Amino acid sequence: MTDEDQTGGPDEGPSRAAKTAPGYGLSPTGATAAGLRPHWGPPVRRRVLAVLVLAVVVAVTAVLPPLLRPSPAPVYLALVTSHTGPGAPRGKEITRGVRFHLDRINRTGGVRGHPVRLLLYDDRADPQAARRAAERVVRDERVALVIGNTTSPTAMSAAPVYTAAHVPFITPTATADGITASPWCFRATYTNSYQGGFMAAYAHEVLGARSATVLHSATAYGRSLADGFGQAFATGERVHRSVSLDGVVGPRSSGQLEEALKAVRLDEAKGPVILAMPEDPALDTLTYLRSHGVTNVVIGGDDLSNDRFASALAGSSQERAKPGSMTGRFYTASPQLADSLSGEGLQWAADYRDHYGVPPSWKAMSGQTAADLAVHALRAAEAPHGRVTARQHTAVREALAALNTPERSIPGLYGRVYFDATRSLHQPVTLGLVREGRVVSAPVQLTEYRPAEGLDVDEELAAGNAVRYRDKVLARQQVVHTGINVNRISALDTREGTFKADFFLWLRYTGSDDASAVDFANLADDRFTLPEPVRQSVKDGVKYRLYQIVTTFSAPLDFHRFPFDRQHLAIVVQNRTHPSSRVVYVVDRPLVTQDRAEALRSGRNVEDSIDGLPNWAVHDLALYTAAVGSTARLGDPDLTRGQTGVHFAQYVADVTVDRDVGPFLVKNLLPLLLSVAVTYATLFFPRDPRYTSTRVSLEVTAMLSAAVLLTNVTGSLPDIGYSVALEWAYYAFMFLVGTCVFISLAGAWLQEHDNIRAWNRLAHVSRVYYPLFCSAVLLVYVLQFG
Repeated sequence: MTDEDQTGGPDEGPSRAAKTAPGYGLSPTGATAAGLRPHWGPPVRRRVLAVLVLAVVVAVTAVLPPLLRPSPAPVYLALVTSHTGPGAPRGKEITRGVRFHLDRINRTGGVRGHPVRLLLYDDRADPQAARRAAERVVRDERVALVIGNTTSPTAMSAAPVYTAAHVPFITPTATADGITASPWCFRATYTNSYQGGFMAAYAHEVLGARSATVLHSATAYGRSLADGFGQAFATGERVHRSVSLDGVVGPRSSGQLEEALKAVRLDEAKGPVILAMPEDPALDTLTYLRSHGVTNVVIGGDDLSNDRFASALAGSSQERAKPGSMTGRFYTASPQLADSLSGEGLQWAADYRDHYGVPPSWKAMSGQTAADLAVHALRAAEAPHGRVTARQHTAVREALAALNTPERSIPGLYGRVYFDATRSLHQPVTLGLVREGRVVSAPVQLTEYRPAEGLDVDEELAAGNAVRYRDKVLARQQVVHTGINVNRISALDTREGTFKADFFLWLRYTGSDDASAVDFANLADDRFTLPEPVRQSVKDGVKYRLYQIVTTFSAPLDFHRFPFDRQHLAIVVQNRTHPSSRVVYVVDRPLVTQDRAEALRSGRNVEDSIDGLPNWAVHDLALYTAAVGSTARLGDPDLTRGQTGVHFAQYVADVTVDRDVGPFLVKNLLPLLLSVAVTYATLFFPRDPRYTSTRVSLEVTAMLSAAVLLTNVTGSLPDIGYSVALEWAYYAFMFLVGTCVFISLAGAWLQEHDNIRAWNRLAHVSRVYYPLFCSAVLLVYVLQFG
């Protein structure tokens, strides 16, 4: 007798034993009195095995083709810089900046699905080697674009090769004007004439100089920087002398140094000395001048704007014998200083520091910017790969050339970036000082005047708050070195969106005390007023104010990932009256380089943590600058059409906190897990009509209980208009229980119609479906929230 004969086919009806035995002949285990096989008998096992085999075939069919499909062809960039020789340290900085950015691009899918690969070439800081490297690059038909050359001499030597071959070329750091004369050459920084002009404006308008002596190397870099300074400075009563010091490596002969010293001493007004030369000759020259009693202000070009040169000054024997003799009265121009980074730029710098163990120099940041521009152009040109054609090279070049207005700019570390008429990056020149072996922003800067600030140009010029430079109006900007050391973060109220903070705030600046007139943009306590400083001092014109603040702040909380949410509790400092063109707050340099563990220690007790939040854990503290402004004129008749209101500089201390998920889930999900277990148990009830109502009752009760539990769990949240992460788990459970109710009712219908075989199948499927559904939901949460 077959299995089908024992159970009866769908058209035969139940057997006599099934009809006559009490309760339809069912034992508590589900076997019939007439000897029905349990539902795990051989026929079921064969069906389960068939289903598993089918599942394996489907999985292999879905997974194997992508594995066998060849990976997308890479897009190739050539990176030409100094990997050996005297320029190796600078070349290493650029290589790190480029590679770090491209690694992130590749982790997120590359360029239109194609990974970006770097081909490294060494120019050894030698123009002839740079030209030979360029000739090898253009022979490689895989190269879609070139990033390269650390110095102006090497870039000037290589640029004609790329131009002749019509291969797009971006130099990250070379500033000599002539490099970008070709339409195929671009620059991820400014030109020397632009930099020299800013240095001249700073010397005259900020330092009050009426004379200057320019000492420059006999290189493209030195000459163009000297010319840029001289053309902007030598007007009216202003005079300057220019002395060329031969040699690429640096002035080693005493005769050249004596000539430089003689030129400086001819200036009876003791105007600033401009060092338009690379690091090594600049260090030799400055050491010689200081050792012979020259106390003039010294202003160096961008090549001296790095912590390596600053450390050399701070560690010199003269500086150790007489502090300030080398680092004092020394300024250096820079495209970007780490203390003025904000937002995503600051996060990139922090990630870079975590990866390499050192903060990025401006050369590393320019390398990143060059890579960012390259990736944008490659995307626009549809990721040229394989053998790159002349048309594809042209498409890449045109994509770069199209970035020529603020409207066509792309986001970068410095803000929005685009090229000016010289195909050089449009960006400001920052003047820095050396403090404790590091370069920090000088207390006064010149920035491009923005009419959007709502200030009258003529009035600002008359008051000395702005100056004219060539065709530009430059605003005099007061730089405030700012720090926040948090003592305690506590009393986070998720319903009200507030928290309490206890911290020290310090301001260090020169000039007007208006810089210390600060408010907190996200203050939640209307009765709070800024207290008197707990400490203040004035030394060499530098003013220091230290405040202790204890008050309540508001925070925009985001609960989309609740309870796996990460919240940002920000303390936002803002000047009370002056716009960002007048006052800007930058991160005090020691705070830029501090590690995370140090940042999370209390300012009152280094053994204590700033974490005073129950059920939360402080994850990180970020300090950065920001800006806020109105996009409306607010009825001000002095603002002309097209102007966009007033912008204020901000300083932000962003405390990142993570919810302590473990105890929360144990406390709030345990009742739900019990409901899950009870509901699953109902699927194992005997095949007896008397159990149907019990099953349905328990399942409906579980569904209603889930709704009540969900209300209790989300009761701590404010009135939000979206579903949080945990709600979807409850919704999934309610859906699952709903299917169980349907299964129970369907099983009752099958019993009523004596279809025992179908009931067995339905019971088996439901007992497998339930844990699979729960596992799938759990897997989704693990993948999504870790």
